[in-house]
Amino acid sequence: MNLHRHIGRRGSLPLLRLTLSFALILTASAGSEVAAVTFGHSMYGVDVANNIWSLNPADQTATKVLTRDDVGQTANALAYDSVRNQMFFVNAANTFDYWERATNTIKSVGGLSLGLGSDPNNAAFYNDAFWYFSHNSNVLNRAVLTYTGSGETAVPSVSSTTSFPVLGMNPTGVNINSFGDIAVDQNSGILYAYTSRGRFYSVDLASPSTSFNEIVPSRGNDRSVGLQLSFDLASNTLYGTNYVTGNWYTIDTVTGIQTQIAGFNTLVADGRGIRDLGGPSLDVLTPPGVSSMVTPVPEPSTLGAGVLALIAGGMLVLRRRRAAFATGG
Repeated sequence: MNLHRHIGRRGSLPLLRLTLSFALILTASAGSEVAAVTFGHSMYGVDVANNIWSLNPADQTATKVLTRDDVGQTANALAYDSVRNQMFFVNAANTFDYWERATNTIKSVGGLSLGLGSDPNNAAFYNDAFWYFSHNSNVLNRAVLTYTGSGETAVPSVSSTTSFPVLGMNPTGVNINSFGDIAVDQNSGILYAYTSRGRFYSVDLASPSTSFNEIVPSRGNDRSVGLQLSFDLASNTLYGTNYVTGNWYTIDTVTGIQTQIAGFNTLVADGRGIRDLGGPSLDVLTPPGVSSMVTPVPEPSTLGAGVLALIAGGMLVLRRRRAAFATGG
């Protein structure tokens, strides 16, 4: 056994669970002001009208946090950094931008160009890198990010890019690798993908070229069955939502079995659901001036805010520990 890899991947999980459990104990005693919030299950997504939403499938809430005028351009291939609270995305010109939540501004990512010829329609943030599959191909890409400054206003730039052809995928016919979405288990480094035609598979980011594992085969040529994906903050639950129906599911990562979340539907714009999910966040705050589709997420008490800091600190420790033992690709 590679002890460093074992510690880097699995050793962080008990600490994260302990941190979240402690947070839940604290919030249970914080009064009704924060009792309605299930911490660790919030995530960001974008709709077809280009509005950004904060979504919590555990609490069945959806809150609009940015309008199309705020974003100012088309956003897809979302990937959220839950430590720095920065959401990366590909814009209409196929260049690389991000939303800096701390200042509520849209900025360009500097450094190397991603060289995109088309929007990949999929992305995930893992280990200080932006991961995505090239459009309709078996090529998985990693854009490593380095930062100037620290905290939530750290300035990211692309310092290196690497491409990994994933063997055994055979992305042709009904298996063409169009999305859909991808999400990464932050504890194990396993990437899960759900294509637009319903193929569900995994790839180990420690050895992406040789670890393709089909969990559920494609359903055929029906492109309405794809799901947008996001884990919860602890990477215990994989969520999926369908762009056409607006329905939400939990997904068993071993069998691919979907369980619909009864009563939760997010047909939020033009009769369509969420176009892309960006990954989990610690966001339980409703920024001033935004609207809510279902139930606004309540503002936390002073104790609740302390809990957020506790969880964020725990996530930062885990990210640093994982980076220390990362083996790359």
